[in-house]
Amino acid sequence: MIEWKDVELSDKPAIEDKICASGCHGADYGFANLFIWRKAYRPKIAFCGSRLLVGMPQWNVYAYPKGDGDPTESVELLLREAHERGEKLVIRGLTDKTLEEFLPLYGDRFEITEDRDNADYIYMTSKLCDLAGRKLASKRNHIKHFERNGPWEFHRISADSCGCITSCSDTAEKGEYKSSSIAEARAFVDEFYKEKDDPDLADEAAAIEELFNNYEELGCIGGLLFQNGEPVAFTAGTRLDNEVFDVHFEKALPGVEGAYTMVNREFARMIHNELPEIVAFNREEDMGLEGLRKAKESYHPDILLMKYFAREK
Repeated sequence: MIEWKDVELSDKPAIEDKICASGCHGADYGFANLFIWRKAYRPKIAFCGSRLLVGMPQWNVYAYPKGDGDPTESVELLLREAHERGEKLVIRGLTDKTLEEFLPLYGDRFEITEDRDNADYIYMTSKLCDLAGRKLASKRNHIKHFERNGPWEFHRISADSCGCITSCSDTAEKGEYKSSSIAEARAFVDEFYKEKDDPDLADEAAAIEELFNNYEELGCIGGLLFQNGEPVAFTAGTRLDNEVFDVHFEKALPGVEGAYTMVNREFARMIHNELPEIVAFNREEDMGLEGLRKAKESYHPDILLMKYFAREK
């Protein structure tokens, strides 16, 4: 049997090593996501040679083993565990890249189906920073509307910030950022969910709280957008691998025109200033939600990283 264990902060280096080696840029099994959502989804992990195994055995669902080298040993372990439970193996999170190594080995034993709701939206950094071109003209208009509604500033969320707020509306151009505290960000997020008053969002709120509680340990970078001296939007993410940054959360107050577009652009610019080696942003999946899908598609992703299920026949 596989010796599964809970995800712990001490697993971060080993998991990130396997994620980078996989070269897939998928966000669903990045370390930060595994950790902050662990109470909601109860993922288990194990290591097999050069591969990371991620499973939710309680639901008989396993991720495709992350890493490099021959995947056969890892897949055989998953097959054996599923069969010992009297079930057929279901693997999720395959991509076009991993199908290239999986199908020659197991294609005759598994049925492959698209998992469109969990496809990741990936955008080049330059696109999100500049919003250039005819297709993104509406985004630039959103920015103009936001700017007309009062002075604004974008702050980097820092664990050691005093929370001082000063005017800095041209920070993106200068590459300089004032800071806000985690306490300020937490207060904004708490108010956001209080206004939503939606029990279905409890797991998401808990995941953000995990992120705040382990902000530095996770290597998190976040930002708060202010307008007329009040916070109107929050965003945060972590580096996924050597080239891609994963945006975990983005929240804006309803009724603040252009807030989502502005916080998106300013965060991309800040990350570009701090981490110039990041060439793309993974803004994760739409979960099949019509409004979220429309919003993510409106930025015209450079890559729609399709995910697949492999179900044993």
